[in-house]
Amino acid sequence: MLKQLHALVVDDEPHCREMLCRQIERTCPSIRVLQTASSAKEAHRLIDELVPDVVFMDIHMPHLSGLELMDRVSRRDFYLVFTTAFDQYVVEALRRDAFDYLLKPIDREDLLGCSRRVLMHFYHHRTPGKGAISPATRRLEVSTTGKKHFVRHSDIVHVEAEGSYTTLHLLTGKKLTLSKNLKKVEEMLDNDMFFRAHNSHLVQLDHVRSCNYRENTLTLLDGRTVPMAVRKREALKHRMSLLMTG
Repeated sequence: MLKQLHALVVDDEPHCREMLCRQIERTCPSIRVLQTASSAKEAHRLIDELVPDVVFMDIHMPHLSGLELMDRVSRRDFYLVFTTAFDQYVVEALRRDAFDYLLKPIDREDLLGCSRRVLMHFYHHRTPGKGAISPATRRLEVSTTGKKHFVRHSDIVHVEAEGSYTTLHLLTGKKLTLSKNLKKVEEMLDNDMFFRAHNSHLVQLDHVRSCNYRENTLTLLDGRTVPMAVRKREALKHRMSLLMTG
């Protein structure tokens, strides 16, 4: 199941923002625009809040340019695509590890090609740094009453089924409950670091402290004990051994 990547569109000109959002909606089914920003300052805040997978960043903006903003962003867990009407910024964009560079007016085929390259890189490389995204830094969108949360996969310790609902147990000790069953949440995560240890339990392998094959339980780093189905033991041993050799 392919993940739909989340995007932030940054441009100080309203018609450019609207046009690019429409183009993405019509041309790039693998990308969904979460929000737009009209300035670099607003974009900086939204990057921290939304943790987007892709940022389409205009270069020439008043007060603070897109290039200058990228010099201030300390954590880059997203694909950076610069958009501009001027081609003289290509070298500067490359120096800031831009994944792609689109000239305005943005051509449909150029945008489609960009989205395909982003998706291919996301699924086949996932190398941390330089705008690429590792599996551990990917996000899960969780909707609760009146609020949306964008939870990093690496912050999820354990996922537990509770009837037709599912609870995420996070590193912080916080819990988030979704009105979806465990199978649906597992599909949404689409991450090899999660293992279905039991019909009612999904664990992140990085957070498994020990396995008790006599009692068929797992102990997580936070001390919680999770049941393990007997039929899952060999698969778990194999997955853990791969982590050890990796």
